[in-house]
Amino acid sequence: MFVRSLSAGGSVEEVGGKAYRLSILARYFNVPEGFVITTKAYELWKKSGALPNKVVTEIQRYFTSPYLLEGHFPIVVRSSANVEDSKNASFAGVFESITNIRTFEELLRTVERVFRNATSERVKVYTEHMGIEKEIKMAVLVQRQIDPELSGVLFTRSPDNPDKVLIELTYGSNEKLVSGKANAKRKLLPRIPKNIEDRLMRELVQTGLEIEDLFGKPQDIEWAYDGTLWILQSRDITITDKIKKKIDISGSWHILKGTPASPGKAKGTAKFILDDQPPEEVVRIFPERAILVTYVLHAEYYKLFTKASAIVTKVDSMLSHPAIIARELGIPCVVGVDVELIREGDEMMVDGDEGLVYVKNPRTAFRRVNLWKASYEEDELIKELKTEYLNALEHLDPDGLEKVIIKAFKIVKELYPEDREKAFNVYYFINVMMEENTPKILSKHFNVMEVFSRVDHNEKPRNSDEAKLFKIYRLLKSFINYKDERIKDIPKLLFDI
Repeated sequence: MFVRSLSAGGSVEEVGGKAYRLSILARYFNVPEGFVITTKAYELWKKSGALPNKVVTEIQRYFTSPYLLEGHFPIVVRSSANVEDSKNASFAGVFESITNIRTFEELLRTVERVFRNATSERVKVYTEHMGIEKEIKMAVLVQRQIDPELSGVLFTRSPDNPDKVLIELTYGSNEKLVSGKANAKRKLLPRIPKNIEDRLMRELVQTGLEIEDLFGKPQDIEWAYDGTLWILQSRDITITDKIKKKIDISGSWHILKGTPASPGKAKGTAKFILDDQPPEEVVRIFPERAILVTYVLHAEYYKLFTKASAIVTKVDSMLSHPAIIARELGIPCVVGVDVELIREGDEMMVDGDEGLVYVKNPRTAFRRVNLWKASYEEDELIKELKTEYLNALEHLDPDGLEKVIIKAFKIVKELYPEDREKAFNVYYFINVMMEENTPKILSKHFNVMEVFSRVDHNEKPRNSDEAKLFKIYRLLKSFINYKDERIKDIPKLLFDI
């Protein structure tokens, strides 16, 4: 394979220094989505002088992937060499980045332009000056282009005043600023976010300190703001003689609390997977028996789940796809965990019985990621459906529950697309009831995780209440996973998937 999604990451030799670091940042911050054409493609291009058809086909598949760019322009094409953004040399401004790419043919030409740039005179001069003898291998990063109101560069420790944060900013794109063609406004700010009045400057400093903590060194960060703060690049500050580094390494375990969703215990290393990574890719790159850490994933990642020794999710639902599949596979799962604290590759222990996750080296500076939550307006229709649903659940009535769920989905089909807003209101309501509210309500009276796990292990119910719970759980699984024939068309209808 010659292409992979940005958030999938890979070694520096595969995806280059820039993409490697951005893949780490994508786990915790807003990074424009995209993919990486790896150094393997570069090696083939060097031999033949042209992009082979198999590479072009793979680029097109990733560019049009519904998980990534969906075939939308404009995009930006950026270098990501194996020597770029390294410990001793940043290569800032040496390699090329090209913006405003608007056709697929232009994308392919630009990829080859970046490949050719790897052996340019400018690169040769820079490597000789820096004493770099390592062979340059070029990867290419393709990302959605941000159209910012403001953009700039942030130094988490100003080279001239290391007790302060230095921010340089300009209106519009930072392309001219980074290349030195435009003057910037400069702000020297305290390293204490709460002491900063301006909201955006406070967010910038907070984000910068979190990234500094993530990489363990002061950072030079490129950013853009269009109502959302985007991180475009982050490098270690390479001249740090004036900077005092604070290192605090603890050998003890740190506990993160969540909700037990599948029993058992496991130990391993953390591997982040995000839902913008194509399922076939993550299956290929995920290490056997690693611990899967994610915000939220869906049923199409089943093969990935089978490779994990445990699953830890941000989404807090015992009826989420990872939780259901973990119970089916008999591996531990803890949901509702602040996964933002977990570092890629960190040593972990997962206790699915108690809902606890132990990590060796958590992030100490971080901001919680707020997951998108389905919400609905409680109009008269929703009140009627909710009353029927809760009544059936209170009486452990699987048939009554099935009746109201089918009724809700039938209403969705009748309303869509003529009254799209009302259709989605009903859709979000019934999904929130099934995935989030039902486990919480049942947990007040039953050991839900134990019951659900016994169903998934094909055990028999021990009494009449358990028999009803078994039936309710199987019913909910079939609807949540769209396995029931009566609602199989819902994903295609609403989301074209």
